[in-house]
Amino acid sequence: MITSSGLYSLNHLLLLRLFMCANFKREKTLHNFLYLAAVKSNTRDFPAAYVFIKLRNGVHNFQVQGIVNEFKKASFFESPGKLVLNKKGRELYYGFAPLLKYHKFPQACLNMATSYGLNLWQVDHEIFFEPSFKEKKVGEKIVFQPIH
Repeated sequence: MITSSGLYSLNHLLLLRLFMCANFKREKTLHNFLYLAAVKSNTRDFPAAYVFIKLRNGVHNFQVQGIVNEFKKASFFESPGKLVLNKKGRELYYGFAPLLKYHKFPQACLNMATSYGLNLWQVDHEIFFEPSFKEKKVGEKIVFQPIH
């Protein structure tokens, strides 16, 4: 979809929804959260494969980081260093949020965020116990293919 401020994909909308509904204090937690959501979700109807790189203390996804950087550049966050949408970011989300109802993975992510409540920091600890994370070496790719 094209708007006056750029091109936005389903992954952009997913991140906007997560920023609206969950309190991610660090980008690291966002990456780890999406990894765990991809592992735990039976419905992975995201548009393309999610590729994560295993780090010593979690995972990193270059596509997700690119989207976060785009949001920062477009000034969608309340202040630098915080992952809280400002009025401009919320308006963009509200404009496109209805499109997410046609996809199951964003709802699975929202359900998972709700189950963590205010304890999203647990994601950064839980990832170490995930078998698919433990079997990889630092620097290796972990790929989740979409299931349609």
